[in-house]
Amino acid sequence: MPRWILPINVLLGLSAIAVLALIAADLVSFKISSLYPQGNRRSAAAPVLPAAAEDLQSFAPILEQGLFGRATQGKLTQITQTNAAPGAAAAPPPAVNDLILLGTAVGSFRETFALVLKTSSHEERVFRLGDTVFSAGPLVSVKKDVAEILVGGKKVKILTPNAVAEAQAAPAQAPPAGGLAAQSGAGNYVIDQRALNAALDNIGQAMTDARLLPSVKDGKVEGFRASEVKPQGIFGTIGIKNGDVLLRMNDFPIDSPEKAIQSFASLKGQSRIKLDLIRDGQPTTFNYDIR
Repeated sequence: MPRWILPINVLLGLSAIAVLALIAADLVSFKISSLYPQGNRRSAAAPVLPAAAEDLQSFAPILEQGLFGRATQGKLTQITQTNAAPGAAAAPPPAVNDLILLGTAVGSFRETFALVLKTSSHEERVFRLGDTVFSAGPLVSVKKDVAEILVGGKKVKILTPNAVAEAQAAPAQAPPAGGLAAQSGAGNYVIDQRALNAALDNIGQAMTDARLLPSVKDGKVEGFRASEVKPQGIFGTIGIKNGDVLLRMNDFPIDSPEKAIQSFASLKGQSRIKLDLIRDGQPTTFNYDIR
């Protein structure tokens, strides 16, 4: 036998072994890749049992060292089992604006209830303090026409229909925070009693909020004409404008400085005030509710 035949046979044998090894490596690589996809590929297979996942972890050293080729080299990711279907999301809690308070019963802690309507499903239920209101949050406070639900760590109010109507009407009547009066209609104002009393405690300072000069008609003083009215002063906030002539306060004539001061000083304790004046040459009457 020629000497060159033996090396060729050895080489052919090694080549055959290498080919078989590559085929085996590709088969194992395909099998493991189908179980543990890499990158952004996601498996649509059913959840694997925990025991099977633990058995597959034994392949981790093989993958990390790349013994079956570069195609499978990398770290083996632990399978996390989930009970939710792919793409399914948890049902969100009902919005608080979907809830309407129909009524309340206030007593001891275990005897305090709120009747709540869920408008989207037309479902009415009674909840006790501490109960979860339609999955929105626990009921933490109940009063006559209002209840509070703890949502995300914050107390959110739900109101009865009557309380909602009163709340919507209140801004047009209530004076602004820190102000003296707010207009509630043509010639009608609501005056904050505490702010008015505070202003009347210092009549001298209040009288500097406008310049009042006698208005003479037919040789007689008929009242006082306002000028230099400060918008945030006592006169400006009750609707007095430059050029207005103040005639009577609660039908009491204001035709002298003494009577003007006396009229303002007598406003303490009053619940209503009627002010007669002349604006742009026309008689006008302002009415004030003191609250």
